[in-house]
Amino acid sequence: MRHAFSVLTVLIGIALFASEPTDSSYPPQQLLDRITAQGIRSHMEYLADDLLEGRGTGTRGYLLAANYIRAHFEQMGLKPAGDSGSYFQKIRFREVKPAPERDSLVIKRNNAEEKLVFEKDYLMSGHATHEDAKVEVPMVWVGYGVTVPELHYDDYAGIDARGKIIVAVRGAPSSLPSSDRAVYSDGIRKARNAAAHGAIGRITIWAGEIAKQVPWEQVVHFYHSPSMYWLDEKDNPNDYVPEILATALVNGQFAEPLFRGSGHTLDEAMASLNANKPMSFALSGTASLHDVARFSEKESPNVAAILPGSDSQFKNEYVVFTAHADHMGIGEPIKGQTIYHGAADNASGTAALLEIARAFAESGPRPKRSLLFVAVTGEEMGLLGSDYFAHHPTVPIEQIAANINMDGVSLFYDFRDIVALGAEHSTLDRQIRDVAQHMGLEVSPDPMPEQVFFIRSDQYSFVKRGVPAVMIGEGFKTVDPTLDGKKIFLDWMSTHYHTPQDDMTQPLNFDAARKCTQINLAVGYEVAEAADRPHWNSGDTFGKLFANK
Repeated sequence: MRHAFSVLTVLIGIALFASEPTDSSYPPQQLLDRITAQGIRSHMEYLADDLLEGRGTGTRGYLLAANYIRAHFEQMGLKPAGDSGSYFQKIRFREVKPAPERDSLVIKRNNAEEKLVFEKDYLMSGHATHEDAKVEVPMVWVGYGVTVPELHYDDYAGIDARGKIIVAVRGAPSSLPSSDRAVYSDGIRKARNAAAHGAIGRITIWAGEIAKQVPWEQVVHFYHSPSMYWLDEKDNPNDYVPEILATALVNGQFAEPLFRGSGHTLDEAMASLNANKPMSFALSGTASLHDVARFSEKESPNVAAILPGSDSQFKNEYVVFTAHADHMGIGEPIKGQTIYHGAADNASGTAALLEIARAFAESGPRPKRSLLFVAVTGEEMGLLGSDYFAHHPTVPIEQIAANINMDGVSLFYDFRDIVALGAEHSTLDRQIRDVAQHMGLEVSPDPMPEQVFFIRSDQYSFVKRGVPAVMIGEGFKTVDPTLDGKKIFLDWMSTHYHTPQDDMTQPLNFDAARKCTQINLAVGYEVAEAADRPHWNSGDTFGKLFANK
């Protein structure tokens, strides 16, 4: 996934920070200079080549990429950090391919049936444990399907969801801070919340701001790819909520049948949510969901290596750098191409990971804490490789001090500001602001919180396990005043994101990529050198939700 960030800057906060004394551990310039634009380009040229066929999880192309990364780690002299003394952490996956010819979504009321049309009206992606899943029960509208007790917000207030299908929209209340909003938008968290309220099915409506930015046709295209789950030693899939028997995604433009006879409309319900005045109510009739899929099993590895720390006290703590090496593989043709190359997303982040690893390996004195480099698989299938690693870490999870994730380093313009998703929740913010100050950059907030970028890449897997984590990218403030950073980002998202056109022929700024990679290196270096490891800020939501997981 590729991100760009805000032109908005909290000037007062920066001024206050600049006036405070800081014990900086900013890296030596010789270390930063080891990052090269040519190195980033050369790695990307290989990883995004047709030979690798889009690096789909569990494919030959991905294994070629994994072996390329392994060979570089070995050449650098890094210690293996995978299974059984190897660089690979093997993961088994269940691939779930929908069988749309057998799927159905039917609304029944007053002895009449209304059948929705697959792809035009609704989508299904298959159940995690049942190839043939069914549920037919009454429905209730529950807004976002979110419960935040500490903020006295509950979409389930006043409604009985027991034994019913809940109907909700994607997202979370706009009144929440950006990262909190992202966390409460998480589909798995919503499913667990639905189950906790007794629900046995879920219908999500694609409506609101996200539907304006990502049209239904693009969602349909994404759903053509199979879904995946990693399997534990007992063949249990990850993030499986057994109480939820079936799910569906409904096109907001054709959601009216769900509300017919309830005395309410979707527009009315959305207006209530936009005004931060949620309302829940029973919907008329029942919904019948029939979700059919075919299962198969695949294997795909994470690639992990360690640079041991230099300090006897701190070398058993780890700063983890991550980037996902997978992409979408081979898919439906767009403009005559079927290989989804994933150059920006995320050959660039993988190239940055390799450049940072090489820079540290070739430098003089090592940082105090150990550095763990992990190229993960399965990100495009739902952060699967990082989630597996976070649940089965090859070093003790309590010894992981922080995660710095790179998902699409800056490639389209030189920038004057950065956005660090998740930094405001922990003391990692100190190192990030110190690095920004040294590099003459501003720090901006998330400009597009409705996109919930924070939960859409691998740092979130570490956060859920209690590890402070961050993803740092460029903001929308460009060095060249004639360029509009936001427009460039939105244009790229609409024309290149998750398409075969994300390849090495598109205009790419490797000097900007070098600068972004140096920022990530510098933050990791400061964390590795700090006297205290990062911790959640006092009273922070993430600390309450995820600490000691």
